[in-house]
Formats: sequence, C-alpha cells, structure tokens
Amino acid sequence: MGTGVDGEDRMRHHHVVVAIPARDEAASIRSCIRSVDQAAAEVPVPVLMVVAADSCRDETFALARDTPTEFCRLAVIGGNWGRAGAARAAAVRHALDSLPARAEPVWIANTDADCIVPKSWLQTQLELATSLDVVAGIVELDRESTAPAMFGAFTATYILDGENHGHVHGANIGVCSAAYLEAGGWCKQAVVGEDHVLWNSLRELGHRARQTTMLRVITSARTRSRVVGGFATNLDNLDSQTPSLLAAHV
Repeated sequence: MGTGVDGEDRMRHHHVVVAIPARDEAASIRSCIRSVDQAAAEVPVPVLMVVAADSCRDETFALARDTPTEFCRLAVIGGNWGRAGAARAAAVRHALDSLPARAEPVWIANTDADCIVPKSWLQTQLELATSLDVVAGIVELDRESTAPAMFGAFTATYILDGENHGHVHGANIGVCSAAYLEAGGWCKQAVVGEDHVLWNSLRELGHRARQTTMLRVITSARTRSRVVGGFATNLDNLDSQTPSLLAAHV
C-alpha cells in the first residue's frame, strides 16, 4: 500500500478493485499486472487486482498467477465466459465477494490485459472519484510497437477536445461499486460494446459521470480481433484507410 496521495482522509473510497479480463494474453499479461502494481503503490488504500482468464489456450493463467506483486493483492480466476463483459463481471464479482463489509465504498477500476497503465492511473481515479461516480479515460497506442503510419492515422482520427472527449473504453473506465451494482454491472450478454452499455446505464440512472483525458492507458495496436466489432477491428479498418486518412490530415 503506497502513500502517493495526500492522506487517506481525502479519499472517498476505502478500497480499490482492478478488474482485468484476459483471453490468450500470455505475451502481455505480466507487463499489465506489473503496471497496475506500480499504480497501486501511489494510493493510500488497499488494492485488489483480479485477472479473469477466459477460455485461454495459452499460458495466460499460469503466467498471471506466478507474477509477483508488491503493492497490491492479486487473484487469478479461470472460466469459459466467452465474452469480455462476462469476464469483466466475473472479475468484479470475485473481488467484491472477497472484500470484508468494512471495505465499502469500493472503487472499481477496469483495464485490459494488453494495456499498460501509468503510475498515476489509480491516484487520478481516486481524486476524480471524490466528486464523480464514474469516469471514462482514453487509450493511446504503444508507439514503440505500432507502425508509424498506423500511429499517425490513429492520432489524427482519435478526436479529443482539451481535457474532454467522447470515448468509452472498457480498457479505461472506473466506477464506484454502489453505482456499478445499481446499473446491473457489466453486461454479460454483450459480445462487444459492454463498455457503452454500462456507461449508458449509469448515465440514465443519473450518476455523476465524466469523460476525461486526465485518465490514459497504453494499449496494443493489434488488428486481429477476437470478436468482430471490437477495438482491434476498428484498428484493422483504420489500417486499410491509413493512406487516405493521413493525406486528409496533412
């Protein structure tokens, strides 16, 4: 447990849960876990990270289980949920069931197994959570592993407006547990778009929400999607349009 924030009395939430779905993410899961562990060092409340290894055919489960953490507790669960929303929901449910009643209120931070979060990721969320019920951040492509043309096209077309934006990503959304449960949690039936389903449900219920560029994660630029219509599909479509898009933004 770190002390990067100016005292626990400033925190509205007493515990943090980090939920990570992972399907065949052996190449990235350990880096993701390590980045979340480093972010946990910056907050003054306990952090429980849960990785939900979903229908994995590689070593994701074992690699996640054997990754040491220093600043947070780590739990790895396995299942055959078959959908990101269902795996996210299982991770959150496992975490909430594992916490004592005195842990309430809990802040639920969500990301993906192919993401790297910055050290300030949880600290920023807890600071925003003092006046908000849900926050949605943005994603940035990994510059080192992304082809320059793809990186340029994504940057040119990913619309931001100062500190605000219109994006919702399951890879970078945080929500207080009371609001999450009232909204029904992650949609287990959604093949894609479970992030928008949750966000829209929370907004319809009147919860305080903000989409902010203050909250950022780095994600992979892979274009082979596990499901049609996911983020990788969007990047694949972008990749095929890259020459014309770059020309339009010169």
